[in-house]
Amino acid sequence: MSPDSNTAYLALLVLFASTLGISVGLRYGTQAGRCRHWADAHAIASAGGMALAVSALAPSPFTTWLAQATCMLAQLMVFRGTASIGIPTVRIDKRPMYMLTVAVLMWLALIAAYCDPICAQRLISMIGHAATAAVVWQTLRLLTSERRAHRGLGHSLVTVACCAQFAAQALLTAWAFSKGLESPAPRAVEDGALGQAPLLLMLIAAVSGLIGFTLLGTERLMAEQRALARLDPLTGLLHRGALEHAAVARASDAARHGTPLCCLAIDVDRFKQVNDAAGHLAGDEVLMRIAQTLRDSCRTTDVVARFGGEEFCVLCPATCIDDALQLAERIRVRIESVELPSVVGGHASVSIGVAQASPMPDPRECWEDLFARADRALYRAKHEGRNRVVRASVSAQAEGVPAEWHAACGVSVGG
Repeated sequence: MSPDSNTAYLALLVLFASTLGISVGLRYGTQAGRCRHWADAHAIASAGGMALAVSALAPSPFTTWLAQATCMLAQLMVFRGTASIGIPTVRIDKRPMYMLTVAVLMWLALIAAYCDPICAQRLISMIGHAATAAVVWQTLRLLTSERRAHRGLGHSLVTVACCAQFAAQALLTAWAFSKGLESPAPRAVEDGALGQAPLLLMLIAAVSGLIGFTLLGTERLMAEQRALARLDPLTGLLHRGALEHAAVARASDAARHGTPLCCLAIDVDRFKQVNDAAGHLAGDEVLMRIAQTLRDSCRTTDVVARFGGEEFCVLCPATCIDDALQLAERIRVRIESVELPSVVGGHASVSIGVAQASPMPDPRECWEDLFARADRALYRAKHEGRNRVVRASVSAQAEGVPAEWHAACGVSVGG
C-alpha cells in the first residue's frame, strides 16, 4: 500500500472516530428510548468504518471479521431504529432478520478461524458486505413505505444516508466477487480514490444519518405534541377547539364536492347522578368507556370529539341523514352495555340528536347551523324520555328550543 493510501485511510479513521464521539454524545443526551436505537446504531456504524479502515491498513481474518460484524450490527440497529421512530405501512417481521444476522456472523467467525487467511478474508468480505446490503435494503423499504404526508427534511436525509450505505456495501460486494478468492480483503481495488470510495460513502452515510435521524426524531416529537394539544386529556378524543377546526374544514369540503355532512350531538343521560353518587373519578371512568365505545363504533373518516362535560359530538363526512341515523342508533345500543358504578346500578344511556348540513356559502356558518340543529334535536330527545335518537328538522328555528336551556347546560353555539 502506498504512503498516500496510508494517509487517506488514517484520515478516514480519524473522521470515523469523530462521528463515533458525536454519536455517543447524542446517545447519552437523548431521553426517548426509541431514539437511542439510532444513536447507538450510528455509534456502531462509525466503529464499523474505523474497523474497515484498520483492516485496510493491517488486513487479517480477525480485523476483516470485526469490520463486517460491526457494520452488519450497525445497520441492523438502524433498521430497528427506523422501524421504531417511523410510521411504516409495510410490516416486516424483525425476528428472522435478527436470527439470520447472528447465523451469518457465526458462519463468518468459523471461516475466519478455520480457512486459509487470504481465502478467509475474501469470503468474509463477500458474505458480510452482501448481508449488510440486504439489511440496508430492508431499511430503505421501511423509509419508502411511509406516507408522503409524514416525510420531511429528516426523512430525506435518512434516505440519503441509507442509499449511500447501500451503494458502499453493494460496491464492496461487487469488488469482492470480481477479485475471486486469491487476493486479500477488504480493499478490493488498487490504491487511490476509487479504492477509498466505499469508505467515503460510509462516512457520508454516517454524517447524513446522524443529522437526518436527529431531525426525524425532532419532527416526530413535534408532531406528537401537536396531536396531544388537540386531544381531550381524559378521553383521548378531540377537544372542542379541534372539533370546530375540523368541522369548518369538513363543511368546506362538503360544499366544494357537493357531498352530505351530518352531525351527531350526544349527551349522557342523568350523568350528574353518577358524579353525585359515585364521585367524579367513577364518572370519569364512565366517560372514558363511552369515549372508547364511540371510537369503536365510528369510521376512521368520522370526527369524534368531546364537546364538553358529558356531551360528545360525531361529525360524519360524505354521510346522508339515513346513514347517520343508523350510526346514531348503533352507538345508542352499544353504550347501553356500559355498566354504571355499583352504587348507581344499571347501564349508561345517551340521547342523540342527528342533523344534516344545509348548503351555505360560509363553512363556519354551515357548521354552527348544523350543530345548532343537532343540539336542538338532542334537547327534544331529552324531553321525550331520553335514551333515544331524534332527527333534526331542516331549520334550526323550527326546533323551538328556548335559549335558557343552552345557558343552563353551558352550551354555546356560534358565539
